[in-house]
Amino acid sequence: MPALEMRQISKRFPGVTALDSVNLDVFPSEVVALIGENGAGKSTLMKILGGVCRPDGGEIMIDEKPVAIQSVRDAARYGIGFIHQELHLLDNLDIAANVFLGREPTRGGPLRLIHRKAMEAESERHLRRFGLEISPRTLVRRLSLAQQQLVEIAKAASCDARILIMDEPTSCLTPHETGGLFEVIADLRASGVSMIYISHRLSEIVKIADRVIALRDGRNAGTLERNSITHDNMVRLMVGRELVDHEAKREKSDGRTGLEIRNLSTRRFPTAEVSLSVRHGEVLGIAGLIGSGRTELAQTLFGIDSMVSGQILIDGVSVSIRSPRDAIAVGMFLAPEDRRIAGLISGMNIRENVTLPNLKT
Repeated sequence: MPALEMRQISKRFPGVTALDSVNLDVFPSEVVALIGENGAGKSTLMKILGGVCRPDGGEIMIDEKPVAIQSVRDAARYGIGFIHQELHLLDNLDIAANVFLGREPTRGGPLRLIHRKAMEAESERHLRRFGLEISPRTLVRRLSLAQQQLVEIAKAASCDARILIMDEPTSCLTPHETGGLFEVIADLRASGVSMIYISHRLSEIVKIADRVIALRDGRNAGTLERNSITHDNMVRLMVGRELVDHEAKREKSDGRTGLEIRNLSTRRFPTAEVSLSVRHGEVLGIAGLIGSGRTELAQTLFGIDSMVSGQILIDGVSVSIRSPRDAIAVGMFLAPEDRRIAGLISGMNIRENVTLPNLKT
């Protein structure tokens, strides 16, 4: 008997049909991967299941009984947990307060005082499951983006959900953290939890999914059982055709140095100096663990943070970058780690966001 059935789900927005009679089912203790290209309708379908938005047509059944999910509270009442692609945390509260937001344990009988000790102890237990060795009293604003993602996952896991939706849960996790998440998924599966897993990282799906359901242009595109889940099969369902490999053509660098950093130190790591160079036409990768200084280096180069010491050269000429405007003036741009918070102004339209760097003061 399926734990969940979504039948003939449709959703239309002005000028676009996001979902057209989509079907999805999940059995107890099953991990179903939901795949599709951007705009295929994956997140919209899950938002309907999670009570974030309502369908224009169709039916949702849990344990073969029709249910009406008209709000997030309704979804929670039916045992549906949701790890959103975008973080839904309050950064002015600590970890424990975020994990138990809206369902805080209480003490004192009719006084209903928040039981902080119980809340912190339970939060710490869930944090340890994900390898997050940090106090539950830590303010969320002090966490890295990856740590915030782990808190979001711990929050959903702590709700004792029967059906858990994971929308791109590993998008900002390291391989080690991703491995920890997979262990928790295995534990949840063993305890009878059903999961819907959305990811563009097809290698993850090959590892953990029991079944794959593909969407294309808002419609069902096919299903793969466990023994048929391969990278090529998933891609074929998503795009609707056979793919032919084409070797990417890349122009060779002319050898000239475009950017050079000499003995640069940041405010976060004032005693550590970084030197590197990037040639014209070259893609340079910078790797490191969380907290190693990658983000701080990028923000210092772009003028968000001031450098303690060092020199930046563009085409061999020393430049002074004291602000993002200085960086833009020399042809340097930054795609920040958290696009929603630091990269976009969600209250503005696309045209206004795209032209922000060109505004004159």
